[in-house]
Amino acid sequence: MYIISTSTSSTNINRCTMKKIVFAAMLAFASLAFFAFTALERSTSDVLKQLGIPEAVAKDCIWSSFSGGYFSYRGDPEIRRTPAGKRAAATSEIAAFARAFTQSAEFKRRYLEYRESMKPIPPEAPKSMAEMRRSQKEELQKNIRETEQTMKTMPADQQATMKGVIAMWKEQLKSIDDPNNPMYSAQMDEMQKQSYAMQMEEHKNKLAEWEKNYPTSPNTMIKRWLTEFLEVSKDVDFNAALTSNGQGKKMFVRSDYENKPANWKMCYRAGKETVGAGRAFAKQWLDDLNKTK
Repeated sequence: MYIISTSTSSTNINRCTMKKIVFAAMLAFASLAFFAFTALERSTSDVLKQLGIPEAVAKDCIWSSFSGGYFSYRGDPEIRRTPAGKRAAATSEIAAFARAFTQSAEFKRRYLEYRESMKPIPPEAPKSMAEMRRSQKEELQKNIRETEQTMKTMPADQQATMKGVIAMWKEQLKSIDDPNNPMYSAQMDEMQKQSYAMQMEEHKNKLAEWEKNYPTSPNTMIKRWLTEFLEVSKDVDFNAALTSNGQGKKMFVRSDYENKPANWKMCYRAGKETVGAGRAFAKQWLDDLNKTK
């Protein structure tokens, strides 16, 4: 449930700007971020055309909403002047566009790209102890060569310091070459292999969870957020009283309401008419998806 927070200036409309009747419609689909759907330019909808928001921008907002996990909004005094009686129709119209978009090839492509981005990355296979020995030896030898070359241009006092560093590296080289060094033993190789096997088993479990949560069809994602919206909006008290906190911000009189999730409060602000229309549309959409195999 996500929507990009937006703001407007005197010269342009930023993405997903919520204004006038649209605010009510978008709140009806709070957890689904149907709020973003309201910023659409649709030839068949006078309500949406009045917003003057490009369709490409709207689609980006729709996708961001479905693929995110939270939402926020920009308040606008004009929203409060939206005539009652028109919000339900606007909500249904906006939701219909959103539903159509989720069935498009473009949405499916975005989903598959998103799905792939969520795929667990397998652990890197460990190097053998022989490879580790060789790599570390080469690195030390390189450091010694470069430092000895650089020392030629250093003041005498600094050269003395660097000689100490080089001596330390040469001692480390001796340790690496020691055939009895336990750091490069067969036992260490075996421990590395066991650790890698455990990591691969964990990766296998994560991969199975990923396949469950992100199947090739986006319908699972859509159903999850439809369900979340219906759950969060089922018990909104639209008659709940508000009071001021003394700092210019309104809050619920009842403390349990004030502690409700942000999505619940967003539905409250949307109003009964909008949320009711949104719930009706969401229920039908969810029913249709559940019938789809």
